[in-house]
Amino acid sequence: MELNIIHVDMDAFYAAIEIRDNPQLKGKPVIIGGTSKRGVVSTASYVAREYGVHSAMPMVKAKKLCPKGVCLQPNHQNYKKVSSQLHDIFIKHTDLIEPLALDEAFLDVSDNFQNSVQIGRKIKRQIQSKLELTASIGISYNKFLAKFASDFNKPDGFKIISPQNAKRILATLDVNQLWGVGPKTAAKLKKYNFHKVSDIITANPRFLIDQFGKQGYRIYQLAQGKDNRKVTPPGTPKSIGKETTFSKDISNNEVLIDYLKKLSKKVVNRVKKKEVYGRTVVLKIKYEDFEVISRSKTINSYTDSYYDIYQIANGLLQNEKLEKKVRLIGVTLTNLKNNFYQQLSLF
Repeated sequence: MELNIIHVDMDAFYAAIEIRDNPQLKGKPVIIGGTSKRGVVSTASYVAREYGVHSAMPMVKAKKLCPKGVCLQPNHQNYKKVSSQLHDIFIKHTDLIEPLALDEAFLDVSDNFQNSVQIGRKIKRQIQSKLELTASIGISYNKFLAKFASDFNKPDGFKIISPQNAKRILATLDVNQLWGVGPKTAAKLKKYNFHKVSDIITANPRFLIDQFGKQGYRIYQLAQGKDNRKVTPPGTPKSIGKETTFSKDISNNEVLIDYLKKLSKKVVNRVKKKEVYGRTVVLKIKYEDFEVISRSKTINSYTDSYYDIYQIANGLLQNEKLEKKVRLIGVTLTNLKNNFYQQLSLF
């Protein structure tokens, strides 16, 4: 089993950004969250955490625990901007990126010629040098273990879990540290004398399935260090296109241009709705004799601009001799990139 999965977890992301941008906050307990009576903590700096402050805690309680805490309203736009910069670092190493939040993501580096440990260390250095922030990184052969590894030695941690040491590490854990095991499931496991993961490793899987159903089998698999989930990027269509078949075959270039404009506008509307950008424009033509041709052009930067898409499509059209009448014309934008990091929810 190869160590192809990297989990990157930024350290106290929102608070760290505020401290980076305002050095006077360094060393102070910084608490990010709604400041109203009903506000909750989004995140807290590690200094604030020493007072017992943690995310999802009512802000009123956080202030009682840490009276000298510096409480700040979240700057959502700035956090999204930095998250996008973080994504730019990831994309240099792999296209297989599964964001879990603005500050956390899985990367599958199977197709990268470099060793995953080298990649992980490089990502860590780039985050430090380009963003002036720290991240904790876990590397393993599946998502569960990579995420678990990133929790070691936080903040600024770096941990590798290999097939050779996975079971030894897992065996010492409490059952509630397994992915997806909440308080109720943990209590039920302990009722059956499953206190440590080592107890599950040696258990009869049939018993777990009988007591917990499908979840029992998943718990057994995780205890063995097995997790078959793939790194899944946000749903991005492979292409977005529109085409039209004419009621009568057309040979007039101006008429074709008019249709090209309409189709380009429809493509742009769908592109913006899907919140994606593309680099390759494809022109499709079906002639009166049903011959189909496809012409494409790829540009250097991603675009969702009507002007760009139409101009490229029209350039492709004008390059064709059009010696036959046209039955169908279509425009497609492909080589797409999801705009996920610009619209990802903060919570």
